[in-house]
Amino acid sequence: MRLALDSDVFTDWRYQKPHTMRQIRDYRTRFGRFPRLTAMTVFEARFGFENKIAKSPSVDERLERDRLAMENLIRLSGVLEIEERTTAIAAYISARLSQSERNRLRADVFIAATSLAHGYGVATRNQRDFELIGHHLPPEITNLSLAIWKP
Repeated sequence: MRLALDSDVFTDWRYQKPHTMRQIRDYRTRFGRFPRLTAMTVFEARFGFENKIAKSPSVDERLERDRLAMENLIRLSGVLEIEERTTAIAAYISARLSQSERNRLRADVFIAATSLAHGYGVATRNQRDFELIGHHLPPEITNLSLAIWKP
């Protein structure tokens, strides 16, 4: 199964967490490439850095080094874009969630919808939320494939 990384797994990769590094190596051995990222995952990662930069009078060397390393991983992985099919899937799922679930899961809905639109599963640590999303798929989509990458 081809995978796109959820934001939590991408963060673990950025910080070279051993369990995620093993999964990335195994994936790369099987598929000959890195897992993909969704546009929403990239947004969340970049927002984290921009938020720190906006609140700080100066950018320290470590933050800039971490930001450049993140950009390199984005280039290595490639990005699955949000397309019209993504929006249709996301709208279908979101309309079937409660208001509080929609608010809490908005980014995850777009990560799942983007992955589904491109024929990918999702690698995540957040099994419960993605399983909830998977219970509300459009009829033409049979399932949301998940790979749970926990330590």
